[in-house]
Amino acid sequence: MRRSTELKLPRTPDAGRRARRFTSEICAAWRVHRLTQDAAMIATELVENTLRHTRVAPRLGLELHRDELTITVTDDDPRRAVVRESGSPPGFGLLLVAQTSWRWGCEQAPAGGKTVWATLR
Repeated sequence: MRRSTELKLPRTPDAGRRARRFTSEICAAWRVHRLTQDAAMIATELVENTLRHTRVAPRLGLELHRDELTITVTDDDPRRAVVRESGSPPGFGLLLVAQTSWRWGCEQAPAGGKTVWATLR
């Protein structure tokens, strides 16, 4: 069974907090409690990256399929999301996502923009 949901977040300082709450509520509803903490952290980091590096409101997506939870954040900025080599703050968000998730990546959208995603098992 495949489940999915999406939330368009406002471009406000509390968007990261909203992403965390939404993700936690969906994990509870879908009964994937063991993934809640990591999923909420990843959603928050990806949303905050969008707010920090673009000028658009992020779209947060969650999909559960075969015990894998994928968190996506989409924006209309074409620049790829990359882990910074410097390690100086800010810059640890994607490193944390990469270390916490089973896999992660960034896909360019055909119409412009990108989706950054991370999968938990």
